[in-house]
Amino acid sequence: MTEFMITLRKANGSAGTQARYLTFDDASGPEQEMRANPWLARVIASFPPVAPAAPGQPQTRSGDILFLVHGFNVSHQAARAFHLKCAKALADQGWVGRVISYDWPSDGLVFAYLPDRAHARAAASALVASGITLLEAAQKKDCTINVHVLAHSMGGFVAQQAFTWSYQDVPADWKIGQLIFAAADVDATVFSASNYSAAMFVQHAGRLTAYCNRYDKALLVSNAKRLDLAPRMGRVGLPADAPSMMCEVDCSDLFARDYPGIPQGLDPVATHCFYFDRPEVWRDVVLTLAGGIDRTVFATREASPTTPNPNRFLLNPTGITDEIYGLALARAAVSPSIRLA
Repeated sequence: MTEFMITLRKANGSAGTQARYLTFDDASGPEQEMRANPWLARVIASFPPVAPAAPGQPQTRSGDILFLVHGFNVSHQAARAFHLKCAKALADQGWVGRVISYDWPSDGLVFAYLPDRAHARAAASALVASGITLLEAAQKKDCTINVHVLAHSMGGFVAQQAFTWSYQDVPADWKIGQLIFAAADVDATVFSASNYSAAMFVQHAGRLTAYCNRYDKALLVSNAKRLDLAPRMGRVGLPADAPSMMCEVDCSDLFARDYPGIPQGLDPVATHCFYFDRPEVWRDVVLTLAGGIDRTVFATREASPTTPNPNRFLLNPTGITDEIYGLALARAAVSPSIRLA
């Protein structure tokens, strides 16, 4: 299957400011660079038709697109591998939408954390201007395409900056369905109802879901690099006064079950990235993307026993059976992007 990517890196791998539109088939094979409009037409054509088109009329298509925003210390080649890993994991759990990676110029070097944050700020507006609104404009013409965002680690900072400052580059009438953060390297205070960024999340997204791990050591390092001024949301979860469209899914129990040994527990990468290796997490993500059931009735999670907030959940660390998951998918599906057994 053809895969799609928007990158801000130049062909030689260095950081750039202009979006390039790419297709590729695997992690190591050649890329094809296309102009924005032909690339967009190819994305749209990959969706199933809703019904036969009338003579002389454009074909109406329907489906879901997930923009995937990687974290820091990710090279272009690693971004392609991450794309394929996530696309396969989603498909394995019944999601047949299209993944479009947004490859911002992370330095690919562990010691380049602060330069990566500068690149993340610069890359933020292009996520909306060159990605989300481009697809939304196509949707208004002849498609019913739901657009979502999944951001990992500092990719969450890219998304936060994009949602907050996009009004400087594009009209403010754009909207996505699901905004998903995994291990977000973003100040927890950003998600408070009184924060301007939180207001922009409410304005531009239908629902925000935050996957967190209280064992995350990479985000402890992130804190240290900012003199511990603000805890990272991907480690401590949403603040108590987060808007009601936001929900937290605490994955700490799942991590503790899968990584009981001290060596794994000391590995910041394992504590920060384990989500993407766990089908229990992907099943919850697919139900989130499906969009047809309320957050309180997901079979993959349960209400948090430590807070009365109805939007705080624990991911079920033992998982659910295929039969229960299939029933949940059938209840949640609202578009052709869910494959029902």
